[in-house]
Amino acid sequence: MWRSGDRPDSRRDPTRRLRRGRPGRSAFAAGLAVAVAVAAGIGLAATPATAGFTDVTATSGIDVYAVHSPTTVEIFSGGVAAGDYDHDGWIDLYVTRGQAGFPCLYRNRGDGTFEDATGTAGLATATGLWSGATFADVDGDGWLDVVLLGILDVPPRLYLNRRDGTFGLASGTGLSLPGNSYSASFADVDHDGDLDMFVGRWGTYWYDLDRLTERTGHLWLNDGSGHFTDASGPAGLSVFTTLQGEAVFDWWTFTGNFADVDRDGWLDLLVTGDFGNSKILHNRGDGTFEPVVANGVPNDENGMGGAVGDVDGDGDLDWFVSAIFDANGPQPDWGASGNRLFLNDGTGRFADATEAAGVREGGWGWGSTFADLDLDGDVDLAHVNGYSSYWGPTFVADPMRIFLSNGDGTFVESAAALGVDVPDDDRGIVAFDYDRDGDVDLFLSPNQGGARLLRNDGPSGSSVTVKLRGRGANTEAIGARVELDTAAGTQVREIRAGGNFASQDPAEALFGLGGATSADAIRVSWPNGTQTTLSGAKPGRIVLSEPAPGDAGCTATSPANVCMPGSSSARSTTECLLEWRVDGVTLSRDRTGAPIAKVSCREGDPACDAGGPADSCIFTVAACLNNRDPRLPACKPSDVAAFDVRSPRKTSTLAFDRNANKLIVAALGPSGGVGIVPGVFRNATPDSCETMQVEVRLANGGLRPAKMTLDLRVTSSDGRTDGDKLLLTCLPRS
Repeated sequence: MWRSGDRPDSRRDPTRRLRRGRPGRSAFAAGLAVAVAVAAGIGLAATPATAGFTDVTATSGIDVYAVHSPTTVEIFSGGVAAGDYDHDGWIDLYVTRGQAGFPCLYRNRGDGTFEDATGTAGLATATGLWSGATFADVDGDGWLDVVLLGILDVPPRLYLNRRDGTFGLASGTGLSLPGNSYSASFADVDHDGDLDMFVGRWGTYWYDLDRLTERTGHLWLNDGSGHFTDASGPAGLSVFTTLQGEAVFDWWTFTGNFADVDRDGWLDLLVTGDFGNSKILHNRGDGTFEPVVANGVPNDENGMGGAVGDVDGDGDLDWFVSAIFDANGPQPDWGASGNRLFLNDGTGRFADATEAAGVREGGWGWGSTFADLDLDGDVDLAHVNGYSSYWGPTFVADPMRIFLSNGDGTFVESAAALGVDVPDDDRGIVAFDYDRDGDVDLFLSPNQGGARLLRNDGPSGSSVTVKLRGRGANTEAIGARVELDTAAGTQVREIRAGGNFASQDPAEALFGLGGATSADAIRVSWPNGTQTTLSGAKPGRIVLSEPAPGDAGCTATSPANVCMPGSSSARSTTECLLEWRVDGVTLSRDRTGAPIAKVSCREGDPACDAGGPADSCIFTVAACLNNRDPRLPACKPSDVAAFDVRSPRKTSTLAFDRNANKLIVAALGPSGGVGIVPGVFRNATPDSCETMQVEVRLANGGLRPAKMTLDLRVTSSDGRTDGDKLLLTCLPRS
């Protein structure tokens, strides 16, 4: 029987065929077509390709060198997490290094470079043999925490984000994972509002029955605070069976991808596993999963990495599995028939389309990801490769693969044409726009050697990046479905945390627009089932916020839901970037009878006072962004790029003024709610209503009226401003 570190030597076919992509897609594709044609010797002029990727590692500030033993399960390790841990709008990286030392946290400066923030972030104590890392907001506070997974009985660690640029080691997490763990993926599998976790677990103890401890450990349910309970058994995910008196693992898992592949509203689980153990697991919606096998799928022989995306443009999610391709054919004890691409029929049943798609030959594949690398509106495929061992350099000199989509479900392998066919030994991969220029760059995390940052210098098209702000504990709206329409069709993404093998892309969706100048519509199906639609989105980066459950919305016509434009007079013009709404109050009106932005409430009146301590009124106030209220004909909704709370000030000597300031910032600022990050993302959510309760305390021991002014100025990305004041008056009991 084969054991870790015993796979035999083989080499791939050096005459692997390159095929030409379709012409006229973009400058990126045009340059690529020339390069591929020359490589294939089909007679085009030897014009050098101007498109492709540039290795900018040396100038980026990233300096990661990984060392792992080639004789143990360390040979599988080498992960990287990608996410904005410090809320500055730029994607940061957390990279494992094996025996070279603790993982390194690289903070994105926003100028094309990174700084090593490991020490200042409090992560320099994370010693151990770490295989992979994942960013996720596990405690629901709006800030990304990080999970490290270990091998050779190194227990996992959860570091909680302290919201000040530092992390603290969590205790009492409930996580117990002896043996080897490689990939963590997060999603709300039980619809309780927080993020649960799947862990890829590669068994090593089948030959040592005395150490057989890895009975479960795949599915962990979160209680909302970052404490996890192993639910593998009850969910149907136990990991071994007993056969003829010998303990035999029937799951050697590497990577899990949560995805709603049958569109029933519950996230299913696609698991890549070694030795023919990949699985499609349907979420029954009752806390359990059932395996789905149709058309002989899954049929990969050695699944390692995974990627999920709509490769054929039919609106459902397909599944790619990276595996092992050996041109010499199958080897003893393990197959080598290559990658797999499984097409979804829309019901969660898949068919093998590998050969027709042209993605089988990928070397020894690991981390995988779908991304629109050339911005033509179709998802392309990238995966890293390599396998070094103590007996020979079988797959060491094996470059990564980039399969560019032809737009019809087929691909052309283009790594050489794009300048990334450098021999390497990588495990993790991240597709992200690190420099915010609108295209997808790549970061490769090594098992042996140095990490690489590859800047995309090719596409001439434009893109829209969508970032979601969820309510409740699922603050990144993991599991939401995002669709973008252009004249060419509809593109689909699901927001996910983890799933690239020991690595993850950031939780955002980047759509190439092809030849379009804007998106006709963007539709979001949120995890709670609500919908948001945005029309006419221009190229750039936007934030969309999840509607509050049961919120009547800013365009409701109820008398208790009147938006009041302008500052203190209904006659003033307004851009409708912001409107105030106050529920349950008697509106002040001007001489024409129009409502004005002055409201009053008598303390204790149940119609307008939301309760709270005596001698004060608790107003229920909503800030309505990008309001489209038909009663306000002068409105010109737009995206909000920045905001400024002018009153009440956080420096006020009155505690309730300071508290009101904090409420507004929490609702509209980057720590929650709309999540505006000035200069980076634009909040374009139509009719976004952020509700808060504001206290106005009576003066003179509750005997005299008191007033509070809410004065907020917002600015759109094109420089227009809207400064609206709302005067709240609390009256004593009569």
